[in-house]
Amino acid sequence: MRWIIVATALAGCSSSPPPLTLWSGDAGDQSSDAGTRPGDDAGQASPDAGAVADTGPAKADGSTSSPADSGPDAGGIEAGTDSSPIIATWSPVSFGVTTMDTGGGNDIVIAYGGYTATDQDSQAWVTQMTTVRLAQLGVGHLYAVRGPKDADYASREIGNSELAAALATQAVPASHVIVIAHSSGGFVADELFTFASASVLSKIAYFNLDGGSWALTNAMVGSMRGVYFCNAHDSVAGDSENTSSDQSLHAEFAASHLFTVDADGSGCDVGAGWCLHDTLIINHPHDPTTYDLALDYTDFTGGRQVVTSYIDQAVSDGVL
Repeated sequence: MRWIIVATALAGCSSSPPPLTLWSGDAGDQSSDAGTRPGDDAGQASPDAGAVADTGPAKADGSTSSPADSGPDAGGIEAGTDSSPIIATWSPVSFGVTTMDTGGGNDIVIAYGGYTATDQDSQAWVTQMTTVRLAQLGVGHLYAVRGPKDADYASREIGNSELAAALATQAVPASHVIVIAHSSGGFVADELFTFASASVLSKIAYFNLDGGSWALTNAMVGSMRGVYFCNAHDSVAGDSENTSSDQSLHAEFAASHLFTVDADGSGCDVGAGWCLHDTLIINHPHDPTTYDLALDYTDFTGGRQVVTSYIDQAVSDGVL
């Protein structure tokens, strides 16, 4: 019997954090004291496949020409970086999943946003990561996945089965498939792993950023290139909100890594775990007391930088 306490998420527009959810069960057990877990009947195709509209050309900051649900314009890459802005077009894959090819390489990145993150939020985040770091590693195929509408992804609305089908072909020439999931996006990423083929899983480097999990098994983790459970720590402000669950997940899976982002200088208030939760995304969150869903995913101006130190660790470890 294993017990994992997961703080279910980035709580969207509410100013107070969501309640803790206590899940128990043996590996593979789909029961939950909090209702049906996401992932029951995982073999079913996701609803509304292809329902995402083309969001238009991406700007240097990762935002698009579509005004719907978009955050404020980000100012592009940080001053002093050598990378060039990405100018390309986002296209639909399935419900909640969009893709963009930069022509920069065969490797793939998939970014899963946290609870209620919009298409534009995830697009801005993954574009910034690629611009300042991932392009250097040969990443040329980008996927942005919106956050789940439920903090525990109970509705299973994201088109992961279609994404897995696309990867079956696209990942053939790739050396790495980098999967990065923040907060409740970890629940959504888990569903992809249940659909992915063995050959795709063997190329996945997975980074769970202060997030949750329901479907990972030791066999699955052992088959991937690397799995990192990541939290954040500021020597003044403290720990990110889900640090204890990250540590529990690492203890559960022997082949995994535990990585702590150095969040010193974050500007978060002492004990502001939800502000520190976003230091897995941005080095200086916009609200020192809590998260700011729209700005922390999209606005990397004014000295703020996207966080990719866990990627550097994976490179050092030989995973990437």
